Amino acid sequence: METTVTPTVDTSLQIIGYVALLLSCCAFGTMFVPLRRRNCKDGFFVQWIECGVVFIVGCIFYVARGFPKFQPIACIGGFLYATGNVFSVPIVEGIGMGVGFLIWTSLQIIVGWGVARFGLFQWIAPQNVKNDVLNYIGIVLTIISGVLLIFVKHVEPEPENEYDVTSKEMEHQEEIEQSNRESDRSSIDFSGLAKKLPYIIMAMVLACFHGLMMSPIEYLKQKNPPTDMFDYIFPFYSSVFLFSTIYFFAYCVILRRKAYVERNLVIPSIGYGLLWTAGMTLWFVSSDKLSQVVAYPCTARLPPLISGALDVFVFKSIQGTRSYTILAISSFIGIVSVILIALSNQI
Repeated sequence: METTVTPTVDTSLQIIGYVALLLSCCAFGTMFVPLRRRNCKDGFFVQWIECGVVFIVGCIFYVARGFPKFQPIACIGGFLYATGNVFSVPIVEGIGMGVGFLIWTSLQIIVGWGVARFGLFQWIAPQNVKNDVLNYIGIVLTIISGVLLIFVKHVEPEPENEYDVTSKEMEHQEEIEQSNRESDRSSIDFSGLAKKLPYIIMAMVLACFHGLMMSPIEYLKQKNPPTDMFDYIFPFYSSVFLFSTIYFFAYCVILRRKAYVERNLVIPSIGYGLLWTAGMTLWFVSSDKLSQVVAYPCTARLPPLISGALDVFVFKSIQGTRSYTILAISSFIGIVSVILIALSNQI
């Protein structure tokens, strides 16, 4: 007989879960703000600094929890996150932000939700919700909301790095124009499919890695129910830093003097790391209190909508009636999808 996991009915725990979910989405939605107007180039240096912050926070949790037993299985999640991040820059350069974002976010939601809802082989038991119809409709609307987001046009600001500003602005502008041309071509020209296929595969791999990164934690939760969720944070965060360091070291060895390392990116990267860590820690809480089948799609969809609102009202990087309309429709559908997914665990 197949084992399933029944959602919690404790109202107070669910309230904590929803509050943690909203705060997590706010942190994820604003985590790139410190990097605005910064030329991050290939992103390896920024990622390494970010993951250093993640490791420090993980150590703080480890000490605060009284040095709980180390859970090696939780390290798999950190490996999946760090490895998936490596693919993000080549994907954007190869097929553009629009198509790349559509592929990896949509598939990530499907994988993360699907593993929680239907289980993973014999390792992870399926998670039930009270209303399957509302949950399924919510997932479909979540994907539709993500598809609409790729039609929103952004006008990115010039970078403000410390040295050789003029040449870097010209270089960055050329990259933006090239990325825009590539994005436009990728949406209407399929003649170069063979050339783009490796990048499409990378986007799918990234989506699967990030969609599965919480699964080792879910496995441990079901295997050792009494264990506190915070006890998994240190192994997860330490493996994020370990593999990020390995990839950054390989990057420096391969590119040598061409490796992009700039001191002016350190402070913004720390801010980025703090916001990501806050969002991820709160995601641990919401996933624990609400179940992954509810928390995962909500946490994956709301941050882009929050980021879009910042782009409209704060940074003015989204302009034009058409983009405003599409973003508004996408946001409305996204919010409705999140509400339906939340209600699917209640009625």
